[in-house]
Amino acid sequence: MVTTTTLTQNEKKILSILVDHAKTTDSEIASKIKISPQGVRKIRQKLEEGYIKEYRTIVDYEKVGIYVFAIAQIKAINRDILNDKHIIGAFEINEADVTHIIILGFASLEDLEEYKLNIAEHAEIKRMNVVSKKGFLKNSPVELIKEQLKYSKSI
Repeated sequence: MVTTTTLTQNEKKILSILVDHAKTTDSEIASKIKISPQGVRKIRQKLEEGYIKEYRTIVDYEKVGIYVFAIAQIKAINRDILNDKHIIGAFEINEADVTHIIILGFASLEDLEEYKLNIAEHAEIKRMNVVSKKGFLKNSPVELIKEQLKYSKSI
C-alpha cells in the first residue's frame, strides 16, 4: 500500500464514525471520543479536504421503484454510455474484448430489454447477469474501510 499521510487515532475514530453514519453531529462525535466539538470540527474539515469526497444518501431501491439489476461486461464504442441514467456503478478494465463492467438498475425487465436495444450505438454487451434487489447481498464498503482504519498505522 502506498501511503502519503498519517491519520491520528482521533482522525481514524472520527472517520470511522462518519463512515458508519455521515449525519453524526460534531457534538455527538465529541461525546463518543471525549474531545471538544471544536476539535471534531477541525478534524472533520481536514478529512473533508483529503479523505471524504462527499456525503451520500442511501435510498431503498424498491421503495423508489427499482427492482431489477444487471451486471454487464461491455465493450464501449464511446464513453457516452457511462453517463446513462441506468448506470449505478462503472469500472474500467483492460481486456481485449471488454472495456467496462457496469452495474445497472431498472424498474422492470421490460425496461432492461428496452435498454439492451438502445445501447447498441454506444456499446456492445459481451455478458450480462440479471438479478433482483434480493440478489444485492452487500452494497457498502463500510466494514472494509473501518477494518483498514482500525489496523493501519498510516493511510
